[in-house]
Amino acid sequence: MNLSRRLISCLTVCAALGAAAPASALNGFLAGKTDPDLKTHTTQIVVMKKGERTAVSVMPDYQGPIEPFALVLLVPGDVTADRVVTIKREFVDRVDTVSAPRFHEFWEQDPCDPAPPQQEWERSLKVEGAGFLGGGSISGGGKTAKELFLDTEAKKKEGEYRFTVLEPGSDVVAWLGKKGYKAPANAAATVKPYLDQGYRAVVAEVDPKRIELIGGDRAQLSPIRFFTEQPFETIPVKPGQLNSPGKQELLVYVLADGRYEVKNYQNQFPPTNVAVDFVVKERMGEFYAALHDIILSKNPRTFLTEYVWPTDGCGQPCASEPLLIHEILSLGGDAFEELVPKAERFPKPPELTPEEKAAQDAELKALKPKERRERKKQMEAERRTVAERKALLERHKYVLTRLHYRHDSASLPEDPKIGPASGAIEGGVDLPKGQKMEVSSDVKQASENRLQTRYNHFHPWKPTIQCEHPERGKWGKSPPDYRGLRKIWVAQDLARKNRKQIDPQKVVLTSVPALGLGASAATPAPSASAPTDATEASAASSSDCGCRVAGGAPNERNAGMASLVGAALGAFALLRRRRQR
Repeated sequence: MNLSRRLISCLTVCAALGAAAPASALNGFLAGKTDPDLKTHTTQIVVMKKGERTAVSVMPDYQGPIEPFALVLLVPGDVTADRVVTIKREFVDRVDTVSAPRFHEFWEQDPCDPAPPQQEWERSLKVEGAGFLGGGSISGGGKTAKELFLDTEAKKKEGEYRFTVLEPGSDVVAWLGKKGYKAPANAAATVKPYLDQGYRAVVAEVDPKRIELIGGDRAQLSPIRFFTEQPFETIPVKPGQLNSPGKQELLVYVLADGRYEVKNYQNQFPPTNVAVDFVVKERMGEFYAALHDIILSKNPRTFLTEYVWPTDGCGQPCASEPLLIHEILSLGGDAFEELVPKAERFPKPPELTPEEKAAQDAELKALKPKERRERKKQMEAERRTVAERKALLERHKYVLTRLHYRHDSASLPEDPKIGPASGAIEGGVDLPKGQKMEVSSDVKQASENRLQTRYNHFHPWKPTIQCEHPERGKWGKSPPDYRGLRKIWVAQDLARKNRKQIDPQKVVLTSVPALGLGASAATPAPSASAPTDATEASAASSSDCGCRVAGGAPNERNAGMASLVGAALGAFALLRRRRQR
């Protein structure tokens, strides 16, 4: 790309950010002191489930005067003041980053190198394996257990809110009026059905000096976390429409022992493992926002299942490292720990192996008697700590499901109800093969959950081939001399993205007939598992596990749940690809 084109690209991005029209459903509403017309555009809700207890973290944004206001949350009736805390924004941000739709570059490997291609995440795993999170030793000689270096403390945040927890059924609108707040119009009628069902209101009075501004009169509020032992399937987000700017973004992340789905709306998988133009790389947010609009135009009232993966992983490639134990504890794991029996929390360390016993004896023998006694006590304490932390890590293994919906009041007629989905699924993880870059985009049932929303760009081999029998079409990590930014770009903060700047019709290079995409590329040959005509495409959609591939028919049965993506790219698409070295 020459200088003039780079400048045009930069100016376009700046213009897009400036012109973006923000577009969340909140399980509550906002009330100001002087201006009742406050807005919330995006709400992210993390739901953690274990046994009979559920922890919920709610993080909305805010648009309005930077002056005192109140955030009202509707919560189950057993939520008391001691069950409500503020946590750091970074924990929800991390869940978002780990699970967001991502852009990935595949590079054709040296055709003269007989070795199999290595992927970026394989390289990352080898590095991880030598560190304290990856299973290796920290210190030389393998004497120090990695678990000793883990941060296992849940983190809270103080100062941004002053909480008041009203009694179940109490008139929160009247309470706000007495405190000088102006509730939105129709607030009393909107919340009454919830209060009649036994919900109670948590009022968080906001100190505007402590909130994080993100531009103009917009702010990002810190997450409020509560936990309940009542069934938590319905997320009461309709009251959030009282502060709607029109369109709203709702992101629900569920951490549980298996995959989750929305039970009273359609569930679909967005197209994944499809090829896109290089321009998408640094504009994933704009691209995915526009793609989301296309999906919803053809499939209204549909939640997208964008990610399902165990929390000890982070996709392929990883946009960020897997969630750390202190983050999981901060999001609700510490509330679950309260119910763990003492014997499980403090397990007896396993017996030393003969090799470990010999190494310990050798170390102690080299010390003076007093030092030997102190070191032996230290060793025993460390072994207990290691056993406790290994048990802690084992208790907090979850599957993370990301559910995404963009809506207005008409397209959210009832509160979404979440529940376990049937069986594990896999999608967006297959690797390209051959010079035609054949890659499966199927979403199918599997033994383990591994679903991600990934958009690929391919860099064919360009240097001179200097061997007699080259092997083309091996795709893997970037070359050592690559000078580009080694970052995984993801789709985030969609409410503030300009949804008209990137046209998926022009940048999606793989044919997706169900969405009318890929026409700019030559018609590709189908992959071995992709449907080959409209009849097969329709049959490939499935509701076996409550989900469909975007654009598919909701009620037709097929365990494969194949997406409608061909794999080979035509000559026109090849001309559009640019190799960055």
